[in-house]
Amino acid sequence: MIRNMMLAAGLSLAGVPCGAASGVDGASFDVLGSMMETRRAEINSGDILESNKEEAIRYREKVIAGWWEFMQARSGARPGEYCAASFLRGKRVKRERVDGISDGMVVTLFGPGGGYGGALLGFSPLGSEHAFPRLGNGTPVRVTLKQGNLQPATLNAIYTTAGAKVPPMLLFAVPSIEALLSGMRDDWHFEVIYQGTSIADIAWHDGLKARDELKRCLAGGGGHG
Repeated sequence: MIRNMMLAAGLSLAGVPCGAASGVDGASFDVLGSMMETRRAEINSGDILESNKEEAIRYREKVIAGWWEFMQARSGARPGEYCAASFLRGKRVKRERVDGISDGMVVTLFGPGGGYGGALLGFSPLGSEHAFPRLGNGTPVRVTLKQGNLQPATLNAIYTTAGAKVPPMLLFAVPSIEALLSGMRDDWHFEVIYQGTSIADIAWHDGLKARDELKRCLAGGGGHG
């Protein structure tokens, strides 16, 4: 393990060696991948929907404001395993006829599951056009992570894919779910930089409610709020 260990708002993110998240790949998150694919289709449809403009506007505002979804990220997971909380958000973009959505992003917090006993912090784009690199599943990636107003840290992440139609994800290892939960803040901002380019930029709200929902799932209460 790399010597630098960053305690950023309680998210104790270690610069992990290549094998630190062994056994953690896209196949571990099939439910999450399905949710992301569904939401991507909904966002794209809501962006261009003309038949019901009021509904389209309401959905677009929801995407821009951002919202949480909760699940057990793997089908067939036992109670307390693979608990996940995802915050989804897009940015408003001006278009000729109507406001649209761009730069859709998801930040997900994962509890332990299967052979992995730690926690994970993941970032993934919602759209097909994004700045994420195109790499093989399980590839280690050196990136810089910014959190709030804290000092940026350069860390290893793991690049994962859950299928050809599902956007890729960058995963950071967190030593324990307790470390992740104890440091969650109600409002928090993340940015991930890869080779000098910002590839993920997202701010969440209602983080404390999400923390409580994760605790409920970890206690065996299921993954849905």
